[in-house]
Amino acid sequence: MKAIRTIILFSIFFQQSCNRSVESNKRSDSISKYSLPSSNGTHNELTIFCDDDIWEECGLSFVEELARPVVGLPQNESNFDLSRLPIKSISQITKRSKSILSIIVIPDSSSIVVKKNVWSEPQLVVQIIGPSVKKVIQLFELNATSLIKQFEKHDNSILLSRISKNSQKNLPVSLKKVGIKHMLIPKGYKTTLDKNDIKILRADTKKSIQYLMAWTRPYFDSIYHTEAVILSEQNKLLKKYFEGTENQSFLKIEPNISIDIDYNTIGGKYVIEHRGLFRTEGGFGGGPFITYTFFDEKENKRISIAILVYAPSSKKRKMMLELEASLRSIRLD
Repeated sequence: MKAIRTIILFSIFFQQSCNRSVESNKRSDSISKYSLPSSNGTHNELTIFCDDDIWEECGLSFVEELARPVVGLPQNESNFDLSRLPIKSISQITKRSKSILSIIVIPDSSSIVVKKNVWSEPQLVVQIIGPSVKKVIQLFELNATSLIKQFEKHDNSILLSRISKNSQKNLPVSLKKVGIKHMLIPKGYKTTLDKNDIKILRADTKKSIQYLMAWTRPYFDSIYHTEAVILSEQNKLLKKYFEGTENQSFLKIEPNISIDIDYNTIGGKYVIEHRGLFRTEGGFGGGPFITYTFFDEKENKRISIAILVYAPSSKKRKMMLELEASLRSIRLD
C-alpha cells in the first residue's frame, strides 16, 4: 500500500510540475531561463526513474531498444547511456537530468505523457503509465521509435546550442563556394584543399583527426540508384585526394559493411544521409563517416558534405553526434 501511495504521489507531483511548465512556457523566454535551474548531463545520456520490482520485469525490453548499438561505428556503442533510479531515490539533483524516462504502474491508468522543462531547462521528460508491467511494455514497444526520435531531437537542439558557442564566426570561403550559406562549424577546421571538384577541411584534436569534404554535382531528379551514385562519387574523391602513409595506399568506403541510409528534410531541402565506415586500402586505419547530400532544385545542383573521423583510441558516439549536429545546421538559402 505504501508503494502504491508513493507512485501516486509521484505521478501527481509530475502532473503538477508539468502544469507549471505549460504555464511557464507561455511566459517570455527570458523569464523562463531564470525560473528553472540548468539541466545536468550531456547528449545521449538518459536517466530512467523506475522501481526495482517493475524494472526486473520490463528492464530488458527497454534496454534492448534504448541501448541498441549505433550503426556506422567501428565498435559497439549504445544509442543512449542509461542510468536508472528507483522512484524513492529521486533527488533534487537527479530531477535536473537533461532527459528523463519515468516508468510507473497505476491501476486503471494507461498513457504516455511528454513534457519539456519540468524540473530544469532544457529538459525532456517522458512518463509511461500502465495498469500492469505487461501493458507498460506494450505501450513502450508500440511507441519506441517515436519516443527515441523525440529524445534524439532534444539532444540535437542542445548540441546545436553548445556548438554555436564554439563555432567559427565566419563560414570558410571554400564552403561558401559550394553554395552553403550557413553552417555551425567548429573553430578547429581549416581548409586544406580548395579545387573545383572538391573542398577539404581538416581539424586535429587531442584524440582525433577529422576531415570535412564537400563537392557539388548537377541536380538530377531520379529515384533510381541515387544513393549508389553519391557513394561512387565519394569513393572516387577519397581515392584521388586521400593518400595513406603506405605506398599507393588510399582511403575508400568499407565495402564489407552495409551503409545505413536515411532521408530527411533540412532547411526546406531534401537530404539523403549515408552512415558507414571507411578504411585505408593497402594500409592501416579507418573510422566512421557521415555524408549528407542536399538537393537544391532551385540552383540545379546537389551538394554533398561528408565528415570522416579517425580516432583509433576513443569512443566515437558523442563525437559523431556533435559533428552530425553541424551537418544539420547547414542552410543553403
